[in-house]
Amino acid sequence: MDRFYKKIKLEVGETVEVKDADFAHQVNRVLRVRVGEKIAVFNGDGIDFLCEVAGFGKDSVSLKVLDKVATDCERSVRVHLYQAIPHTWSKFEDVIKKCTELGAVSFYPMKTTRSETFLKSGEEPAKKERLIRILVEATEQCGGGVVPELENVVGFEEACKNAKGAKIMAYEKASAKSLGDLKFGDEVSVFVGPEGGFTPEEAGIFEREGGEVFHLGKRILRTETAPTAILGKIFF
Repeated sequence: MDRFYKKIKLEVGETVEVKDADFAHQVNRVLRVRVGEKIAVFNGDGIDFLCEVAGFGKDSVSLKVLDKVATDCERSVRVHLYQAIPHTWSKFEDVIKKCTELGAVSFYPMKTTRSETFLKSGEEPAKKERLIRILVEATEQCGGGVVPELENVVGFEEACKNAKGAKIMAYEKASAKSLGDLKFGDEVSVFVGPEGGFTPEEAGIFEREGGEVFHLGKRILRTETAPTAILGKIFF
């Protein structure tokens, strides 16, 4: 069954007209869903609504809400990813797509010493609308009930101070401690460096702010590969 994210209020038994030209085009023209067929709609509150397509307007879709069910695939550990801004935003797109599928709840594009970006702390990430669309599509695909948050650019030291839960950093020059050696509860902030990695000074700042560093083994992973490896280890 096709599944869609729409930030609208839905109630079982009601018929709702969704006025959205892109949504109508996708349902009717792209996926060729016909009147009487069923789709699932979620609005970010962790609930899937089973809907029957009741009709199409010029730029709208009418949906009869038949039933609702709580999604059951949210993770028991809330992971916030602080991803150093890479050389190209396409790499950041890959990160948020894969890590949304895995179960991250928020993403922070982070400016570090070796990040090659002119963006400043507090500014919106490049191509923000495209990034949000990727988050939505990944959530639709994986069955998630809540679309992750995309935050504005954050500076490294600010991130170290304000990160939620346990704070852990992938650092190739870490001691013998591996990710499996770390202990944390139901909320963790994961820090991943840019192509050139974190500097020793940044690692020191991170530890002084109560964070723990760990290594990912002898292989050096790319900045867009490391987050998926880390989240895979946390969740599975």
